Amino acid sequence: MKPFSSNDIMFVFDLIILVLGVFWIISAIHMKHTGIPSPILIAKEELPKIKHPEKFCRLMCRPTVVLGVIACLYSGADLFNRFVTKLPFVDLFGVVCFLIVCTWYVKEMRAAKENN
Repeated sequence: MKPFSSNDIMFVFDLIILVLGVFWIISAIHMKHTGIPSPILIAKEELPKIKHPEKFCRLMCRPTVVLGVIACLYSGADLFNRFVTKLPFVDLFGVVCFLIVCTWYVKEMRAAKENN
């Protein structure tokens, strides 16, 4: 049995990010309709600290959708680049964009928690 290569590991990583992106989008839509924060955003222990869950859901819906879409685009572009084009700058550009969006999302999450 041969060991996993770095391509195999990155393939699994890309699939995980793709699944998470889809889950974030679905969770955001569910939050918007129910007004109940998603467990992927708020731990059950922190949920009682949120005084206005509907407002929190309203504030976090759009950022969560953006994060999910960017995660799906990043993983899709990385998979395409890995198996089709093989351009090194695409990997770097994708990682930088994904990290920027993750940083922005964390700031939005902190602001939403503070405002509730």
